[in-house]
Amino acid sequence: MAAATTQLPLSISIAPFPEGFHGDMDETFQQACLLMEAYIEGSFLTGLVLPPGSTLPTNDQGPIAMGGVWYFWDPGSQSYQPQTVPVKMAKNYAKNPSYQVQQTIGPFTLGVGVTNTFDMTVARATQANLVQVKPVAGPPSTPDNDTIWQAVQSTVLTAYATLAAGDIFGHEHIFEGIDILPLQGQTLSLGLSVYASASGTYSVYLINSGGDQSYVQNFTVPTPNVWQRVKIQGIPAFPTTGTWQWGEGQTGLRVGVALAVGTQWQTTKPGTWQPAQAFGTSSNINMLAVGAQFISITGIKLEVGAACTPITVNSFAADYQDCIRYYWSGFVYQTLNSVGAALNATAYIANTALFEFAFPIRLCRTPTITPYAWQGFTSGQITNISTGTNYAVTGFGGSQKGVNCNPTGLTAAKGDVLTCIIVADARLK
Repeated sequence: MAAATTQLPLSISIAPFPEGFHGDMDETFQQACLLMEAYIEGSFLTGLVLPPGSTLPTNDQGPIAMGGVWYFWDPGSQSYQPQTVPVKMAKNYAKNPSYQVQQTIGPFTLGVGVTNTFDMTVARATQANLVQVKPVAGPPSTPDNDTIWQAVQSTVLTAYATLAAGDIFGHEHIFEGIDILPLQGQTLSLGLSVYASASGTYSVYLINSGGDQSYVQNFTVPTPNVWQRVKIQGIPAFPTTGTWQWGEGQTGLRVGVALAVGTQWQTTKPGTWQPAQAFGTSSNINMLAVGAQFISITGIKLEVGAACTPITVNSFAADYQDCIRYYWSGFVYQTLNSVGAALNATAYIANTALFEFAFPIRLCRTPTITPYAWQGFTSGQITNISTGTNYAVTGFGGSQKGVNCNPTGLTAAKGDVLTCIIVADARLK
């Protein structure tokens, strides 16, 4: 008969490296835990036990025990809290904050007005062909952020030194109304990573959907061509006045960085909500004054709290799932000129066919649906596979859930096979 298994308590002592307390004991302990295998019964915490008379460190060292109490780092308060205090993790209310989802191919040369660039972002310009937008590599990991693989870069193509009063050039991140609904009445903080070719004063702005309430704060780029984490902390709660959209499929808030701001859009009261649409201050740099200047932006984090906390990067799958609520493409990812997923229909009588397709996720509102011919990928056309001919069609539509339409303009005999690939655009602006 086999002997009963004996379970013994495990006591481990680990000597730190001699370089000093900061980080070394913590790293030594963690490495030892990774290299050892043991049967451990009950709750087991990995961390440091401080000797009597110690004080808690002021930065993140992992869980720490002192005086018989375990303390855990709380990024919200930027301090250690005893395990008896519940800590709510900081939530990022920005979708696609690291700009890894790009449904349309770049680079873009901006025209006048608002141009969709990446998912959940737009670029704003009042003069055409002066600024180009494209994807670039993002910043490496720091204590404030994970490694961010991609950023949005705005580059000056042609110098434009003298601004008109109504000029505004900027990069904006968009928030749906339903996403910012829970932020009412709460103090907010905004973090973002920037890499600029010119040192100086820049402006961050928050503007409501009606453009009649805005918050502007300046930040400084002290050293050019270096990634830095910008922290706009303690933003007062949204005003209770003004036009705000809190619903589905509606733009609720725009958060931007100004490249250049004319006097019409400047505020003299940064750091407070103002009942007007403002994008910057008179101190804001005019990036367009010198050709080839650029700024790269990524890592947007809008959160509840008086202080900014580190940003983590979602998986591509998580960000993509969020973004196809606003834009779905049958094309190969990031492409508008190559073969995609086919949407087929058969003419059940001459010149009549029913196209049906369910979107992978319900879109935020009824989208604009555009077919592209299978042959040549021409917008607004479908391909009759049976005859090898493209035809322009109208009335291609559907709902938030998918395509379900009988378009007009078909040229097909009964039994002909028709095919196209589609883009369903429900993006916010």
